[in-house]
Amino acid sequence: MAGICYTNTNKVIRNRTYKLQTQIRCIQINLQHSRIATDNLVQFTSENAIDILFLQEPYTIQNKIVGIPNKYKIFAPGEVR
Repeated sequence: MAGICYTNTNKVIRNRTYKLQTQIRCIQINLQHSRIATDNLVQFTSENAIDILFLQEPYTIQNKIVGIPNKYKIFAPGEVR
């Protein structure tokens, strides 16, 4: 369910090159418009420090995504459903 992506960057400090490795934790999931699945995902995300969520079929009410805390930035096309 969860994948981990790695990004390598080089940093030069006083004529020496150091390789830095940044870890980005991502999840891709189909919620099938389920409120329970959304609640479980939010709990899992906070417990496992997930950085990026890729969601299909999120839980909606009146064409608005609900159940995802406001601290997350949501990018969605025009009409949700």
